[in-house]
Amino acid sequence: MRCSGEKDTPATASRGYKHRWLACLSLLVCLCCRGSYAADAVDQLKFSTQECKIKEPIYGSTFDFSGLRSDLGHVVESPRIPGDKFEFNICGNLSRTCNGESNVAACLKKQGKEYILGRQHELFYRNGKMYLEYKSGVKCENGTADKPNYQLHVMLSCDYTIDVQPMHVTSYSDDACSFYISYETPLACLRIPDALQSNSCSVRDNKSNGTFDLMPLSDSNYRTSNRQDAVFVINVCKPVLYGENSMCPPGSSVCLFNPKAKDLKQRFINFGNVQSRPVVENGQLLLRHESPTPCAKNSSVNYTSVIYFSCDKFIRNAHPEYAGLGADSCTYQFNFVTPLACNDLKPCTAFTATNELLDLSPLSSKPDRTLIKDGRNYTIAVCAHAGSPCQENGGACYEQNATTISLGNFNSQLRFNQSGSLYLLYEDGAECPSAAGGSSRWSTKIEFVCANNATKDNAGAGAGAGTGGGDSLKIIEDSNCQLLIQYQTPLACREPIKCKAPIYVDHTAEGLGSSGVELIDLTPLISDSDNYEARVELPTGMEHLVPKATKFFLNVCRPLVPKYQLGCAGGSAACMAKVTADGAPEEERSMGFPLVSLSQRNRTSAELLYLKGDPCPTDNSTELSTHMLFNCNMRAGRGQPVLRSIEDCTYRFEWETNIFCPPHECTFSADTCELVHDELGHRFNFKSAHFTNDGKVQIDYNATKMSVNICGARRKAMTDYSQSLVNIFFTHESPNCGKEGTMNVQIRLICSNQTESSSLISSDQQCNLLYVQRTPSICQFLSLDVAQQDAQGGGSSSSSSTSTSTSTSTTSTTTTTTASPAGKPTKAATSTTTTTTAGPDPAATPIGPTASVGTILAAILSVTFCVTCLGLFAFSPARRQRVRRFFRRSNSAVRYSGCSPTRRPTCCWSPMESSLRAMMTCCFRWTNVNPSRRRRTHLGH
Repeated sequence: MRCSGEKDTPATASRGYKHRWLACLSLLVCLCCRGSYAADAVDQLKFSTQECKIKEPIYGSTFDFSGLRSDLGHVVESPRIPGDKFEFNICGNLSRTCNGESNVAACLKKQGKEYILGRQHELFYRNGKMYLEYKSGVKCENGTADKPNYQLHVMLSCDYTIDVQPMHVTSYSDDACSFYISYETPLACLRIPDALQSNSCSVRDNKSNGTFDLMPLSDSNYRTSNRQDAVFVINVCKPVLYGENSMCPPGSSVCLFNPKAKDLKQRFINFGNVQSRPVVENGQLLLRHESPTPCAKNSSVNYTSVIYFSCDKFIRNAHPEYAGLGADSCTYQFNFVTPLACNDLKPCTAFTATNELLDLSPLSSKPDRTLIKDGRNYTIAVCAHAGSPCQENGGACYEQNATTISLGNFNSQLRFNQSGSLYLLYEDGAECPSAAGGSSRWSTKIEFVCANNATKDNAGAGAGAGTGGGDSLKIIEDSNCQLLIQYQTPLACREPIKCKAPIYVDHTAEGLGSSGVELIDLTPLISDSDNYEARVELPTGMEHLVPKATKFFLNVCRPLVPKYQLGCAGGSAACMAKVTADGAPEEERSMGFPLVSLSQRNRTSAELLYLKGDPCPTDNSTELSTHMLFNCNMRAGRGQPVLRSIEDCTYRFEWETNIFCPPHECTFSADTCELVHDELGHRFNFKSAHFTNDGKVQIDYNATKMSVNICGARRKAMTDYSQSLVNIFFTHESPNCGKEGTMNVQIRLICSNQTESSSLISSDQQCNLLYVQRTPSICQFLSLDVAQQDAQGGGSSSSSSTSTSTSTSTTSTTTTTTASPAGKPTKAATSTTTTTTAGPDPAATPIGPTASVGTILAAILSVTFCVTCLGLFAFSPARRQRVRRFFRRSNSAVRYSGCSPTRRPTCCWSPMESSLRAMMTCCFRWTNVNPSRRRRTHLGH
């Protein structure tokens, strides 16, 4: 078909026009019919009901939310606007009145008044997302023409654990009419098969005598591309949490989401059941997930997924990466770099999933504690020997009738239970008769709870975090051969708010096929060692509001680090101070506390609020507050906060950073061995890199040196700004690796002030190599500073050597000086150029004289498809409406969508629609070449 509008000869113009028009019409009708069937499949994933249960459309499971009904209703307060309180019920109405009316399902108390948010609700299902929409609320003063009334949406999300606070209010403005509350509940999850149930996910490392506990990684799903238009959805230690475009088969922890599959059951393929028993094989920590799905290359075996865990103490937002398909073509390999895989931690410490260090070691030096219950004297110590009267190595014991009974040997291995709570477990105590008539041994479980009204840096009067003061112990029970103790201490307190925000992202327009819920994660910006100093760039009319020598100090999602002798109230996350000539702060004012979790605007923008600061200098009746708007900018590096405006005692900062920018696929030039960032124009040459020898690196493998060539064809390179690195994936020939003799290679090229390498090779025949190279030379490629030190104020960790997992490292340090964690980019040893390449338009192929036969066939096909589709549309009002909507759409496309369940959470044009639109444009453009053809078109010729 010719679509470029080139000229015809007079003899062929009329005939050629008819041929092309009929061919276009045939293709158009065909695509319309196909689109109608595809839309029907999509409609199966979009429906609503007035009942309180939903039958899941893929596996036939039923989600029944009637268990959330409460006689007292559910009450949740807004963390942003003090005094705002939401009351609602699920599967029923409130038992009390709202603004004097009964039979109300949702009510808002605001500034002493009550507003009805809904008199009944409807349960919606949208591609795995389930939510309640409360309707018939009262009229809202700020309502719009299409939404004039108050509305409440309760998003029901899967969480296999029951949290103390399962409900969270999404931030909203003072004049909002629509409100969103997330409710995390096991009732929104698929049932875990009995054979796969487990409450722990840990393994003991006999070499280090430590324990690896991976349970903290189970709080959320992870997504990693298979680099072939599909995406793996993964959970660790639990099944995938059911949700929007995360409808994995029941019990699966690894599944492949293929959005192009027409059969709904083929869109999510189980590549590994949940596995809660990690193993250590030859020093390598891993989870092996067996799948019930037969392997396509060998139907006699099923698929297997193996996740290899590697240590990095300083990584903030750990997530897995797909390494490749194993040598048997039936094993999928993933690398997961996380501090939870480190086995050389300080005793009585633990890392959370976000790399927050919980250090309870000060408790080990405190004197042993004595508690009395039911006439027994209990002696307990934390991470230490309890002393007399306990026996040697005893961590807890009790004394009764002059007899000492051991309740377990002490250890310093902190663990996390399924709900994420920290605990110690002392085992192998004295023999204990069990209720079943047999015998077991006593154990002691010490659960640590954050002391009330305490933070890490403000533990309260006389209760400094460093001393562990203000502690309290309480025996909960001593039955079933276990002593259960609750220990309240400020040392168990975590960051006060969430620094992650989920958002649905549609990549359909990009052809990536990985639409789903992603996380905006600012945890890499959290600094435990320094605060950020903001620049001041106010409009001319506001400059007088900030006296000279005033400086602003902030941290992200946590209180300020106690430095610079700042005198703001303990727990403040933002502080303004006048700095004297000798650098001492004075006249400090708190600008707010971290009380509200991070909220998203879209995939590339998020905001953070600090509230309840000191009285405002211009209005003592108002408290100071801080508003930070974060924007993705790949050129900005970590970035720095900038004060842009002051409005109503709220200080508004903007912060451009690449920390939460989406991954960017770079171009790898096989000819020059260059890595090219097409969007920024940055280049990095591996042949001239100081850590390679003409693009090759040496790896210790099987007691020999193996040379791995980074240069070559079929290299995939992706930036990961959240971890300040570039990932490179390829395969390397290795005769010892299975029948194919290939090894999967992942290279992590990390921006660092050090030059250090480490490698880890799996011990099985599947052959997976993880090579980590820390270097300052990649920093400029990522628009980053060469930092003074790696994250958390330390160096890097390298993998320990074993007979099958090897590490090599060389270190040299390069340091530049920056005033705060956020600094301006500095030049590094890489070149920066801009390259723009535009490909030629494809030549059109003219239709030859033999097209007369095609004309007849096209006419027959056109009539056939027209009759068929007209019949389909005639009997389906929904299909007719879809066609009308299709032809009314504009040409704009939305790349990222918000979380509103009432908005279409996809781009305006699907791939089928885009192809159809392009084909229509091509046909109509040809008919508009000259006026004579337009006249013939209008006349129906």
